[in-house]
Amino acid sequence: MKSSKRPLRKVMRLSLIGDLPAITLLGILCIPCTAFSIEPIGTVGQPYPEQHAFLSDKALLRAVLTHIQIVHPRTGKVIHEFGKRAASSNVVFSPTATHVAILNYSTDSKTTTVHVWDVNARRQVSEWEIVAWLGVSAFSPAQPLFAASFNDEIHLWNWQTGESVGKMSSERGPGVRFNRRDHAMVFSPDGRYLIVASERPDIELWNVETRRLETHFESDARNSVEDVVISPDGTRIASFHYDAEFVYVWDVETRHLLWKKRGGVGRISGVAFSPDSQRLYVANETGVLHARGSLAGPDDPYWEGWDDKVRVRDVESGELVDTFGAEFYRLSAIKLSPDEKTAILHYNDAIVQWDIDAKQALNVWTDFPSGIVDLSPDGQTAISVSRYFIKSWDLASRKMRLLISADGGLFREFAISPDGKRLAIGKDPWIKVYNLRTGEVETQFPYHHGHSDIAFSSSGKWLAAQGDRGGIRIFDTENPEKIPTDVPDGDDRWTWKRGITFSENDRYLAAVDSDDQAVLWIREEDTFVFQYAWQVQDLSPISNPSFVFGVDGSAFLAVPGRERLQIWQLMSHGTELAATLDVESPAHFRPDGRYLYVNRNKRLQIWDWQAKTPIEHLSIPEYFAISRNGTVLLSYNDNSWRIEVWDGRALLPIESLGKHIVAWGQVKRNRLLQNYPNPFTPETWIPFQLANESDVTIRIHSVTGQVVRVLSLGKMAVGDYSSQSRAIYWDGHNETGELAGSGIYLYTINAGNFSATRKMLIRK
Repeated sequence: MKSSKRPLRKVMRLSLIGDLPAITLLGILCIPCTAFSIEPIGTVGQPYPEQHAFLSDKALLRAVLTHIQIVHPRTGKVIHEFGKRAASSNVVFSPTATHVAILNYSTDSKTTTVHVWDVNARRQVSEWEIVAWLGVSAFSPAQPLFAASFNDEIHLWNWQTGESVGKMSSERGPGVRFNRRDHAMVFSPDGRYLIVASERPDIELWNVETRRLETHFESDARNSVEDVVISPDGTRIASFHYDAEFVYVWDVETRHLLWKKRGGVGRISGVAFSPDSQRLYVANETGVLHARGSLAGPDDPYWEGWDDKVRVRDVESGELVDTFGAEFYRLSAIKLSPDEKTAILHYNDAIVQWDIDAKQALNVWTDFPSGIVDLSPDGQTAISVSRYFIKSWDLASRKMRLLISADGGLFREFAISPDGKRLAIGKDPWIKVYNLRTGEVETQFPYHHGHSDIAFSSSGKWLAAQGDRGGIRIFDTENPEKIPTDVPDGDDRWTWKRGITFSENDRYLAAVDSDDQAVLWIREEDTFVFQYAWQVQDLSPISNPSFVFGVDGSAFLAVPGRERLQIWQLMSHGTELAATLDVESPAHFRPDGRYLYVNRNKRLQIWDWQAKTPIEHLSIPEYFAISRNGTVLLSYNDNSWRIEVWDGRALLPIESLGKHIVAWGQVKRNRLLQNYPNPFTPETWIPFQLANESDVTIRIHSVTGQVVRVLSLGKMAVGDYSSQSRAIYWDGHNETGELAGSGIYLYTINAGNFSATRKMLIRK
């Protein structure tokens, strides 16, 4: 499965938008070279939380992909936000989390800019630039020193001033590596020593005063050290190695190994000392390795079961004194509160605040996308599927609706039914069909060979699954007890296939195989009969083909390649290449068959594919999912990986709206469209559509509510008023005849019972 930083915006409740009756609309337009751009009408999911630290027992410090948050640990409410992270950056917390360093990397200049913030004061203390990519980094707890590794040396700065105060190097070299974790390098509590998790299978102890390597701690492991922590009293060091199962505890003074213990089933993912230095908390992550060190899962012969727990050991003896953990998977980190009453457990799909004494979760945060995200065909639900959980969000309210666990198994490929009410997902040895309203399993189909793709037919009657061995099996969703049928292969090749898809009327079934061939079947009553296969070069390994029917009933199939998209016309005895487009997947046809949605150069493009030309349209980042009627699109925010929701009907240019919207059908609803040009100076046109004859008034007002201009149009007939010749003209003057100043304005239409508001921007 594929997994798949923008400042937060203040939003305003505006007009109803088509199939999304409660979504907030954001609408300041700006003009790039070839097209207008718009804002998403909403975002779904919270920013992905990368790491945590306790600022106090009542405040939690959290690094998300765009900035830093201070969160109330009991309620999860964001108390404050500060700092700005670049697209490529790292965050380092000080030992007590009172300071944070944001390391922003520039790929162009190959430099690192260090921003140090005082967390309690919420202000930046210092900033300096380094012509290098910093490796592991750490704050000293005893003096204003910040250490970071690069060029096979450890460099020191005064973090209050940003001035360099020296470096540490030896003939042996520090052996440090670039590591995104925040504790791969740590100072002793008194600040005299710097302990480094080495790229070699040992730990290095550096004297900060002499700037020399004093000694190193050698273990019996072969892999490099992944993480190292020191006890608050400075007498003990705990470490573990990459992809290893054992934790090591050392005596700092004697440099001797006190004990070595297995963390549990799988690999060690994090360690933390108790505040009194008497206990060691060891986080264990399964679903990655078994005892023999290779990838494992429930279907692996060496699988030992899920065991994502925290084990608490006595520091002196290594004896196990406690075990706890939530019912989630892939435990990757643990953070202890200063009073040792609670812990933050960082799982693959959830962040859990754990009550250590009561052994129960106090809070669970799951509202962030994880795994593959898709959109229901009706455009109302976003689905996120990882190997361990299904998450769903209602797009109208932007609220998370469901969290479904794999219950000890692993989820695989999935498909959403055309009506958006069911989700079919592979979970060996079954394909389970969940109700997306209740989260309950409605039915399940046995499928013992594994599967590489699943697809609903456009009517929802059939469910097709491709096996890892290449066969395709058809299940009848209306008669679950009916014996499934196997789709025949034309020459009995049984090569692995992917990208299964049904045509809009369930007439055709298509797939692609590992030999770069597209395969077509045609439906005869309730069975699908092999039609033919043909060669398609350079197939994309991840995108499904897309069907569309022409106005004369002829069928076309868009087959995504790695660099180009091929559109084939399907005829009774073969195919003909209708178009080749230099675009990227995924590819979706509009229901009318005229326009094709694709990506190119990280932006959405809409093509009149028969004319082989892209049309000008409002610009958004590359999309990854679209509703069946093209009214709702999803994309990721490039920085925070939140899901952005776009109004597909607002994408087409004003000129195209005037020419084509009504051609697809008469005006069926009232609409207020975006003014153009926007931004503007000093004049603009305001387009709209009327489904009923109405008295129309346009009011232009400032963001504070002050009326700037009222345009009373009187009674207007049903029709489309989006072309420049019919749209409402405003010359940019207020009621007293003065030009309105630069800034953001709102314009509201009132037409009978219909009212809607959008934003516009005046620039001078």
